[in-house]
Amino acid sequence: MDTVSRKTLMICVNRRFRADQPSCANRGSMALADALEAGIQERRIDVVVERTVCMSHCPKGPTLRLAPGGKFILGKTIDDVADILDELENLCGVDQEENPIPLDLIGS
Repeated sequence: MDTVSRKTLMICVNRRFRADQPSCANRGSMALADALEAGIQERRIDVVVERTVCMSHCPKGPTLRLAPGGKFILGKTIDDVADILDELENLCGVDQEENPIPLDLIGS
């Protein structure tokens, strides 16, 4: 699939240096990003994941956004991963291309 036409799931993984200030990383965005990346790959959802730093919603994070033009998704946890993946699959579709490189050529 052409990456130019793919949507991008932006996930804030910013961690603030001051512990008294909220941040997406302090609210679990790294584990959320790991779980979403694994689920997207497993389900072959046609979306590119981009870990970003700050989308200005720190008090409500972790912050996710489907770009271009998607709404902000705020305050999700690991428990929400299946629902997020379902929504991404519905919005972005699945990459139908099996493996573009024959397995016997990998590592040659």
